Amino acid sequence: MRRPAWPRSQSPPGPSLVIAVCLCLFVMPASAGAVDLTSELASGYDSNPALIDPSEGSGFSLYAFRAGQPLSLTEALALDLSVEGRYQDYWSVGDNYRLQADGSFTVALADGRFLPALVGEAAAYRDALIEADERDEAMAGIRADWILSKRVTLGLEQTCRWLRYRNWAMPFSGKGQGGMDGRNAKNSDHFSETPHSERGRSPFRPEVEPPMRRRSPLQTLYPPRDNRLLSTTLDLDAFLLPSLTGRVFVEYGDLDASLDMESYREIVGGIALSWFPAPEWLVEMDAAWQRTDYHDVPETLTHVRETNHVRSAGIQISRFWRGFEFFGHAGCKSGDAPLDYASYTQMVIQCGLSFSF
Repeated sequence: MRRPAWPRSQSPPGPSLVIAVCLCLFVMPASAGAVDLTSELASGYDSNPALIDPSEGSGFSLYAFRAGQPLSLTEALALDLSVEGRYQDYWSVGDNYRLQADGSFTVALADGRFLPALVGEAAAYRDALIEADERDEAMAGIRADWILSKRVTLGLEQTCRWLRYRNWAMPFSGKGQGGMDGRNAKNSDHFSETPHSERGRSPFRPEVEPPMRRRSPLQTLYPPRDNRLLSTTLDLDAFLLPSLTGRVFVEYGDLDASLDMESYREIVGGIALSWFPAPEWLVEMDAAWQRTDYHDVPETLTHVRETNHVRSAGIQISRFWRGFEFFGHAGCKSGDAPLDYASYTQMVIQCGLSFSF
């Protein structure tokens, strides 16, 4: 029996907490120091925004803004608050945006070599392209960084994330899932937003549909999902050279979905390198691999979805000048699933600038 952190009937706390943190940033006393502000503007092309096959590409513009407030409460205690917004304007398909607030409370122990912290996050995500992905999120967890030497830092993080989706959708609907998105499902002739148990039936008709008319579980519209994701991450940062740093990480996740067939276990591994060939230049490269195993796929659907794999890689080159960062980025992603329609490839190329003040 599940014991959710918040009752499913209550409204999600995401948007309210985002607003609350935003207000806190601007009512801090003068002794807290100036708020760190960063704005970003970018433009590019995404070959597959919905992560489906066949794909439909689109150019886009990206607008982002972040405000952060670091606070030194004492020599050993620090509080960091931030709020950020991101709006992606696709030129040929639906747009999306995300509002997010973060906070961390850190304690410095062992002369600053051991840094345990409480972390939290609240977010609201909206997507006009894949309505099944629209959700509010809340996260709470702990993190600890241990400085092993001048060159190596080990990090461990344990979080619990609550994902409260907003729209009725079919199973596995969403980016990279190969299912029909919520918008198309609601417009289909086969479905309505009324729960199956509440639809009116004639007393002269049987409660169970004839075998030829029964629908697959993948063709049924379900109420908005209410999921819990437990994640454990272990990462290692290494200062290889004065101009070169690297990171390797591994993450284990366990999703407890309100729709049992969507529950899964996943493992993610990756590596990232940051190289400063000159004081004004930065080159960043990363690659990751992900395996997802679904828990309770019905026997009739095991050929559809049991294990999925995702691979991704990217590179970004940045040039810094007087508070500005000019950057170009290229990334690719591929998803492999048992059925071809659930597999996909994506290429994203963009360039832009950010300004910190």
